[in-house]
Amino acid sequence: MRRILLRIRRRRRRGQTMDFSPVENALREAVDQGVFPGAVVLVAKAEHVMFEQAFGFRSLIPEKTTLQPSSVFDLASLTKPLATTLAMMLLVREGKIRVDDRVNRFLPTFGVFGKNLTTVQQLLTHTSGLPAWKPYYQEVLNREKAGKIHFVASRGAKSYVTELVHREKPLQPPGKHCLYSDLGFIVLGELVETVTGMALDRFCLERIYKPLGLRSTGFVDLTQLRTRRVEAVTELIAPTEQCPWRKKILCGEVHDDNAYAMGGVAGHA
Repeated sequence: MRRILLRIRRRRRRGQTMDFSPVENALREAVDQGVFPGAVVLVAKAEHVMFEQAFGFRSLIPEKTTLQPSSVFDLASLTKPLATTLAMMLLVREGKIRVDDRVNRFLPTFGVFGKNLTTVQQLLTHTSGLPAWKPYYQEVLNREKAGKIHFVASRGAKSYVTELVHREKPLQPPGKHCLYSDLGFIVLGELVETVTGMALDRFCLERIYKPLGLRSTGFVDLTQLRTRRVEAVTELIAPTEQCPWRKKILCGEVHDDNAYAMGGVAGHA
């Protein structure tokens, strides 16, 4: 990772606009040097947008396409703060969950192998002792191959992955150490759905994104894509990378392997 240091000068002119030329120069240089294909920058103060500009390219292959300020990106692990954590905050505010509640109060099968004392707060703060990551998508792929039926990115696969997380043994006692964990947020996504009776994507859309006017923020439910109930507008979406096992450049579907195996709607990515 390359660090870009910028100094932004405030112009002493009427309206006190700011000089963003250091930002523009640094990002153009980064694109030219191949640090990243492109970037979109927006600087706002209160409700006033002070600077917004796209630099570089949305994609490089099979051909270069220019990035636009309206281009949509995969938020990846920013799903944790921008979806799952916000949903949990709403539920805490409404008194439906307390941060010191034990997780197995809502998800009884989670409380095995020493996880019976694990709290919601420990999941949120990555202090549950759960492993950082496991390749559950491989288990889902193996089950699909063995059964010769479509299983990847299905509702059944999502339930299967959450069962696997429930069976995990913590690496250390809860509350002792911080270890960033996708697994903890998979459980939190399941917790939101259990408490609300709504799918995580629907809850976030109705309770967070629509009220905030965020029209291009949300999950892409792969089961909806597969049945053609919705269609990803790929010409607006920035691709992520070539996936070796999906055998294509990913665009308009979740990049994270486990989230894909779960159908595109999960608490961690």
